[in-house]
Amino acid sequence: MNGAPAADDYCRPQWDWSFRDRCGYVTTSDACIGGGYLQWTAYVYCCEDDVAKWFIVAAGVLFLFLLFLMLSTSADDFFCPNISTIVNKLAISENLAGVTFLAFGNGAPDVFTSLASVVSSPQPRADLALGGIMGGSLFVTLIVFSGVVLMRPFKAAVFSSLRDLGFF
Repeated sequence: MNGAPAADDYCRPQWDWSFRDRCGYVTTSDACIGGGYLQWTAYVYCCEDDVAKWFIVAAGVLFLFLLFLMLSTSADDFFCPNISTIVNKLAISENLAGVTFLAFGNGAPDVFTSLASVVSSPQPRADLALGGIMGGSLFVTLIVFSGVVLMRPFKAAVFSSLRDLGFF
């Protein structure tokens, strides 16, 4: 395959390879297999039509937006009312609930999914699991926090925000 590494840890098909070499590398290399039900790398690299390739990428982006919509709907309908009930029943402050219950509810699925992917994989890859957790927390810290600040201006507690960002 024109100099393809034999045991590569990362999926790196070269654009100067022929179409068959790229598609063969992506479908047979362990680094390109991933771990989901949909093999996006194979869909993109093994599609000869450029227009169809862009439709595949657009479908992936639309699917991502659909997943975010479903996540926000389920959080609004199920998670937030439960947190409010816990705060009222236990008579604790909203800040304490936010840094304990909300943080656990937000981070637990990421941690358990990463553990399940590492444990169930024939070749465990802790770097992928750690990258998923760090990517999720970076997304929440940068994108969600920025979106909240831009959409609903409020007076933030400077010390608490700097403490949380510094800890991260």
